Amino acid sequence: MKSKKLVVGFTVLTFSALVLGACSPDNKDDSASSSSKTEQTTASSTTASTTAANADVKIADGKTANAEVPGAGTIVMRQLYTAPHGDKSFAVVNVTLDGDKILSARMDEFQYVEKGDDWTGVPNADAKLGENFPEGNILVAKEENSKAYSAMMKDHGGATQTWDESMTAITNFVKGKTIAEVEKAVKDLDAQGEDAKVSDVVSGATFSDTKGYLQSIVDAAKSGMVSVGEKTSNTDLKEAMILAAPHGDQSFATVTVALDGDKVAATFVDEFQYVDPADFGGVPNSNAAFGEGIKDNLVLGSKYANNEAYSALMKDHAKATQTWEENIHAVDAFAKGKTVAELETAVKNLKGQGEDAKVSDVVSGATFADTAGYLQAIIDAAKKAAE
Repeated sequence: MKSKKLVVGFTVLTFSALVLGACSPDNKDDSASSSSKTEQTTASSTTASTTAANADVKIADGKTANAEVPGAGTIVMRQLYTAPHGDKSFAVVNVTLDGDKILSARMDEFQYVEKGDDWTGVPNADAKLGENFPEGNILVAKEENSKAYSAMMKDHGGATQTWDESMTAITNFVKGKTIAEVEKAVKDLDAQGEDAKVSDVVSGATFSDTKGYLQSIVDAAKSGMVSVGEKTSNTDLKEAMILAAPHGDQSFATVTVALDGDKVAATFVDEFQYVDPADFGGVPNSNAAFGEGIKDNLVLGSKYANNEAYSALMKDHAKATQTWEENIHAVDAFAKGKTVAELETAVKNLKGQGEDAKVSDVVSGATFADTAGYLQAIIDAAKKAAE
């Protein structure tokens, strides 16, 4: 337990030491998700090209080859990081499956925008995490900032729908379809060519990049990282994805929870932190405009997608005996089949252990010092799903 606390200390010291200066960033907020072909053309024409500083950055998107995935009857969440819209943002794509049937899809995009009262930054944007942002910018999630981002879409391209409305249309479209059926929709959109009317294929969607968003869902469903959920015959699950800060002030998390009645059926937790590109892969577009201007040429990386590198740090600096992925899977496994009340009891028990806490006494297989924080994030997502 004490060794895990050293991981936190190491992380703070290492990445604080790296924050020494800044490059002058391009204007990061001059493109918006398109609602028309005109807007998409404008956005593309203002996108900056890659620079020598980040052109060779490796990408770690979480793509998992030959993953063992249970068949129908067991809920499975798969998550992947993609770049469906230009080179100034990246997307977190989460798909909940029952066999080859898509039960639900959640997607959010992250982009740097100029600081302002209209924008809400990701968790820890006002803490250590935010010290690495390009100067004068803040990292935001488009779903949480749909109002502000949609206003920019309207100003730049005459958008008639909000970001959230078009994204909801896309995720509603894939719900209940097989992966193959969504692949066919991608082909249908592709076949329309330059005169494509997106809403003819995906009712309610107006993004000109709708094909890219659908392809991201297909890719996540086929090759995303895997979290195995409960066995259930119920395919009408309630689901939510939230942002959280379960571990310190140098990272933020995306947490997705699916509920079967009042019990957790599946979860997926990952964290994002600024890391050294010599050892870690960045999120998609880290080698393009999204990666420009970040302090000391660091990259924003997923801990899950960089499990081997991040776990090596845990072992070298804190004598960790388990990988990051093994720990988070233990947390996911513990949450499965439990109600919110049962999880809240576990968090209370963890917090009541004191300095000599042994996390595995409460959550079998977990050794994270911040296990209570991860469980609390799952609780918060479950409560949102139940709304």
